Amino acid sequence: MPIILKCPIYLSAPTNWRIFTILVRAPFPTFEKKTMNHYSKTLLLFTTLFLSSHLYAEKKSNFDWLAGTWKITTPNGTIVEQWKSLNDSTLAGKSYFVKSSGDTIPQETIELRLRKGQWSYVPTVNGQNNNQPTTFSLVFIGKEEFICTNPAHDFPQRIAYRRVKNQLYASIEGPRKGKYIKQNFDYQLE
Repeated sequence: MPIILKCPIYLSAPTNWRIFTILVRAPFPTFEKKTMNHYSKTLLLFTTLFLSSHLYAEKKSNFDWLAGTWKITTPNGTIVEQWKSLNDSTLAGKSYFVKSSGDTIPQETIELRLRKGQWSYVPTVNGQNNNQPTTFSLVFIGKEEFICTNPAHDFPQRIAYRRVKNQLYASIEGPRKGKYIKQNFDYQLE
C-alpha cells in the first residue's frame, strides 16, 4: 500500500509556495513500530537532503544580473544606479543624481553581501542615519529578483529589486507620517 505525503516547499519561482506530492511505494508487511520507524527515518533523510540542497542554492545565489549602470531620466536630470561584483559574496552599488546642468549629487552607497550564510542589503544614504549604514535582511531571493526587510527601520522597511530583460524595477516601502508609502524606481540598463 503506497503512502502519499503532501508537503509545502518554498521555491524561488513566481508562485513561491508549491505543494509537492511524494509517493512512497514500499511494502508494509506489518505496521510494527520497527518497520515504520525505518521508513520514517528514510523519508526524513530524503526530505532533509532535498530541503538543504534548496537552501544551499538560495544562499549561493548569483546576483550578476544586477551588475551594470541603470538609469531613470526625469525632467530635472537622471537618476543613476551602478552595480559591480567585487567577489562571489559582495556586490557594490552606488546611486547618484545627475542634474540637467551636469552637476552630480551622490545619493547612497550600497553593499549586497553574504556573511555567515545570510545575504544582506546594506545602504548608506547621504544625510540619513548620521551617514551610518542600515542593514536589511534578504527574505526572498529569486532568479533575477530579491526582497529585503528591516522592520525596525523608520523608512523604508522593505526594498525590492526585479530585473525583466533590460529593465530593473526597484521599490522602497513602509510607513511614513501615518501612511503606508511605496515608491517605485523603473530603471533602464545603459
